[in-house]
Amino acid sequence: MLTIARRCVPFTPFEKDLATATVALVSATGVYAPGQESFPTEDPGDITFRTIEAATETSALKIAHHHYDHSEADGDPNIVFPLDTLRELAAEGVIAAVNDKHYTYGFTTRLKELYETTFPEIADKIERSKTKLVVLTAGCPETCHRTISNMAREIESRGIPTVIISASPAATESVRPPRAMTFDGSEIGRIVGRAGDREGHKRIVRAALVMFTRDTPPGKVVRLDGMTG
Repeated sequence: MLTIARRCVPFTPFEKDLATATVALVSATGVYAPGQESFPTEDPGDITFRTIEAATETSALKIAHHHYDHSEADGDPNIVFPLDTLRELAAEGVIAAVNDKHYTYGFTTRLKELYETTFPEIADKIERSKTKLVVLTAGCPETCHRTISNMAREIESRGIPTVIISASPAATESVRPPRAMTFDGSEIGRIVGRAGDREGHKRIVRAALVMFTRDTPPGKVVRLDGMTG
């Protein structure tokens, strides 16, 4: 578990071209794949996580989370877990590839166990993979956005750059993540936009990826204007 003080922000620069990077998703949105056990929908939740294989059909993904409205995401999981979007950006050459595994967890108030057990295990798996960059998303506006920021800090401390796409910037910033962005129009349950807006999703995720190549302030959430037009 990462134990550095909150005022210190783990930060790993990315000094290569985005087109050389393999990207993974990590998400606190309760997404799980067919054949996997659902996340519990009663408090206090649990600290398990699910591995989503890169070849999984995004339309087949399900969501079990009782602290945000995911009714729109049930029909288009990409708006909280933009796996198809990353695939499209890889096909266009914006990034090199999508990692072969991605990781999700649900809601829990068992935070000490989550931070001490689950997060190091996920970070270990990412560190041992071909992943060069990680994009993170969250579900509920408070707990999930804070936990995913701690997840980003854990991964970043391993030397892998991360960026959070946040719909709750105040909660995200309270944990001082390495990199985070938001935009006008991002809402809880619609992290990268409305269902079905494929071009809009690509615009948002690409903007998040571009943050890896720019001088962004660690510990802050950067608001990107004009992203929904």
